[in-house]
Amino acid sequence: MMGTGSGNGFGIIPDFGTYIWIVTTDNLNAFLTEEPIPRFLIRLRQMRIFEMFPTKAHGLWNKKRPFEDIDNQENGEDFPLISVITRGSIKRSMWWKFWKYVPVVSRQIPSQSLFSIGMGELPLVEQATFSIWKDENEMKTWAYQNASHRQVIDLTRRLGWYDEEMFARFRCREIYL
Repeated sequence: MMGTGSGNGFGIIPDFGTYIWIVTTDNLNAFLTEEPIPRFLIRLRQMRIFEMFPTKAHGLWNKKRPFEDIDNQENGEDFPLISVITRGSIKRSMWWKFWKYVPVVSRQIPSQSLFSIGMGELPLVEQATFSIWKDENEMKTWAYQNASHRQVIDLTRRLGWYDEEMFARFRCREIYL
């Protein structure tokens, strides 16, 4: 379970009304009905569930690989959207430099993606993003042709502002309960 940012989802101030859960399970229905989940769910005003299958993943999250590359073409028609999770542990000496670039990039992503939000276990330090895209082409166009985002990618490599980073791409679909 992770907290999220305020405003458009990427603000430095937490949004205490929005949380993200990332769960790996072979049986979503069983997960949603096992205690203490039902007690937690009855307090929600809104919940969105995205079922996702990893297609590309590299890097580590707390020294572990939570997602393995699985490119199962059989699920392509059932999972038409692309989702992306990025996660980085920002070096303490780089906090200011990193957060200086967040507002410019974060103002642009919501208009390009179907859904996007900043999240994290310790949002100022253990920073992550979750976004959903109509297709892989739209995601790649924004990620690699958007000048502000491209600059951040270049700075990430040049300055090495993460102690650890992970990128994972998924096929996904929203489940309506």
